[in-house]
Amino acid sequence: MGLCNANKRWLIIFSLGLLAHYAGAKLVEVNRIVARVNNEIITWGEIQLAMEKLNFTDEEKLLRSQEFVDGKIDRLLSQVAFRDKGMELPHTYVEQEYSSKLMSDFNGDRRLFREVLQSNGQSPLEYKDQLKEDIIHMHMLAQRKRTGDEISPQSVEDYYNQNQDRFRTEKRIQIKEIVFSGEDNDSNKTIKDQAKHVHSLILKGGDFDAIASSYGQSPFRGKSGDWGVFVTPKEIRNSTIRKNAFSLKDQEISQPFRVNLLEQKSNGSIGNSKKFAWYIIKIENIEAAKQLPVDEVRPEIERIIAKELELEEQRKWLSRQKRDAYVDINLPTK
Repeated sequence: MGLCNANKRWLIIFSLGLLAHYAGAKLVEVNRIVARVNNEIITWGEIQLAMEKLNFTDEEKLLRSQEFVDGKIDRLLSQVAFRDKGMELPHTYVEQEYSSKLMSDFNGDRRLFREVLQSNGQSPLEYKDQLKEDIIHMHMLAQRKRTGDEISPQSVEDYYNQNQDRFRTEKRIQIKEIVFSGEDNDSNKTIKDQAKHVHSLILKGGDFDAIASSYGQSPFRGKSGDWGVFVTPKEIRNSTIRKNAFSLKDQEISQPFRVNLLEQKSNGSIGNSKKFAWYIIKIENIEAAKQLPVDEVRPEIERIIAKELELEEQRKWLSRQKRDAYVDINLPTK
């Protein structure tokens, strides 16, 4: 009995020792310095926390850690530049932004707010510090903002000529449908026969709109089967409907065709269900693909170029800040 108790005590002491060793190792890892910016440091714990919010795997953390460290360095450099200009962010401004976030993101529920912060490993004070850091960073970047007024007409023309595919519309069609729904394959022949009968009425001169309002289970039956909008190929998710619809000419009516209906799975993906339907569709109108003229898209191009110039100015500014600061990075490799 004494020997047994001694063995148990030894196992407990050994287990506690392993636990303490593991906890100590994790603490060292979290506090590991991965970068220095002048007198400021960035720890692996800070970077890991940011990546864990996005549910990264360990492999993804290693692959993308440089990107997150660079982002943190940029923010610290913005703080330095902000202070060097003699600017200060009033405490009341941060408090106002904090209250605004509380209302907009959590409907004023402080308890829920605290629970979310706790799950993210943050205290309210740490969150406010992060908020202050973000405000200053965005303020410094915004000083490099560009507007469309600064973009020359020639720059717009050049961008348009180099990116014409971006300003080309796809072919669009307006569809009307008659749909007969089925639950299982046993009812397939009956449903198919219904579709063929209705199709024969159309071929005999029956008005499609009147027939679409009287037959089938289309959700658009009350509107003579009209989808109500023009659609492009990529906007029709079901490949069978898409193929049949875009093979028809203006005012042409399809033969009856079977469609295996789609459904959203429990994991959020879209796949075939056990249900099916027989479709008859009519193309009510067609809008051909076309190239948009440059004057029609000029404001959009000006915004695009202005944004690109703004980002380039921001990159140059941050590069200058890094050049003038002491920056040292030491990321873990495994």
